[in-house]
Amino acid sequence: MEEEKKTVFEKLNQLQDVLMQKFALEDEIEQLPKNLKIQQEQLALVNKEYTEVLAASQKAQDDLKNLRFEYEDVVTRRESSEKKMETIATQREFEALEKEIKDASASEEELLKQVRAKEQESKELDAQCEAKSAELKAQQEQVDTESAKIESVTSEKQARLADLEAKCRSYIDDKINEELYEKFCTIVKSKHGKGIVPIHGVVCQGCHIVLPIQFVNDVRSGENIEFCPYCSRILYYEEVEGAEEQFTSVEKEDVEDDEQNSEGSGLSEFADEGEFDDIV
Repeated sequence: MEEEKKTVFEKLNQLQDVLMQKFALEDEIEQLPKNLKIQQEQLALVNKEYTEVLAASQKAQDDLKNLRFEYEDVVTRRESSEKKMETIATQREFEALEKEIKDASASEEELLKQVRAKEQESKELDAQCEAKSAELKAQQEQVDTESAKIESVTSEKQARLADLEAKCRSYIDDKINEELYEKFCTIVKSKHGKGIVPIHGVVCQGCHIVLPIQFVNDVRSGENIEFCPYCSRILYYEEVEGAEEQFTSVEKEDVEDDEQNSEGSGLSEFADEGEFDDIV
C-alpha cells in the first residue's frame, strides 16, 4: 500500500512538470498575436494618416484648379479692358475703364499670390503623401512578415502542445482518474506550478498553515488523496528532520485537551441540574 501510494504521488509530481511545460507553451501561443496586433494597430494608424494627407492633397489640387481658373478669368478681363482703351471716346469712359483695369490688376495680383501659395501647399502635401505611402508600404510588409512568422511558429508550437497534451493524458489510469486529472490541472494552473506539496510535521508546505492533527493522520495513512482545506493542493506526508517531533508534540497537546474536556464534562455527574442557580 505504501509503495502504491508513493507511486501515485510520484506520477502526480511528474504530471505537474509536464503540465507546467504545457501551460507555459499555451501562454507563449497566446502572446504571439499580441505583437502582430500592435503592428496592425500601427498599420491602421499610418493608413489613417495617409488617407487624411491624401484627402488634403486632393483638396489642395482642386482649390488650385479653381484659383487658376479665377486668375485666368481676371487676366482675360484685364486684357479685354486694355483693348477697349483704343476705342474709348469720352473722359467718363476712360475713367470707368481705367478703374476696371486697376481692379482687375489688383485681383490678378492677389490671385497670383494665392495660386503660388496653393502650389507650394500642394507640393508639400504631395511629398507627405509620397512619404506616408512609403511608410504604409513598409508597415504592411512588417505586418505580412510578422503574420507569416506567427503562423509558422504557432503551427510548430501547436504541434508541440498536442504532444504535451497527449503526454499529460497518458498519466490517467485507475489511480489518477479523469476527475482527479482535471482537478489537478486546474490546481497546478491556478497555483503557478505547485499542485502537489508535502506536509512537514503538521504544516502544509504550499500555504504554510498548520493543519488539524486528524487530517494530517489521514494524509499519512494514504488511503485517499487529500486536498489542503486552505490552499486546495494535493498533500502527501514527507519525513524531514524535526517534523516528527512537531507532529508528536501537537498530537500530545490534542490528547491532553481532549482529556481536560472529558474531565470537565465529568463534573456534571456530581451536581444536579440547577444546583448552583442561586450562586449565579
